[in-house]
Amino acid sequence: MRVIAFGAEATGVIAIGQLATGVIAIGQVATGVIAIGQLSRGVIAFGQLSVGVVTGGQLSAGLAWAAGLGVGGTAGPGLVLGLAGRLRVHPYVEFRRASARGALPTVMRVLAGLALAALVWFVAVGPLLHELTRVGGVFRSPPPVLR
Repeated sequence: MRVIAFGAEATGVIAIGQLATGVIAIGQVATGVIAIGQLSRGVIAFGQLSVGVVTGGQLSAGLAWAAGLGVGGTAGPGLVLGLAGRLRVHPYVEFRRASARGALPTVMRVLAGLALAALVWFVAVGPLLHELTRVGGVFRSPPPVLR
């Protein structure tokens, strides 16, 4: 198990580089619990074309919350289509549901939410679990070479 990894295909707890995979992954096509960079995917993902449970960035898709430009379960700041409404944090937390006349019908919101959940599972969470638990991945070292 590598704690810190750098390089083109870095794999470690903290991975920095293109195709980085780890708990904290930084770089293009980053896959991690916390992923930062273009085409990032994971639980918390920030960057262009990010996919995850909580996302931020241009064209992001977040299952629970999204910020920037994209779609999410709830909408943060930006031009986000919040399927369940907009979550605003002020001195107190206020949750505003989308108005009935300007919102998608409930059936459409549920279908879009299910499609978003499938997208997040198959693109972000499933591959992340595989990379974290496979032999030679983040937490399981490859077997030693026998002589």
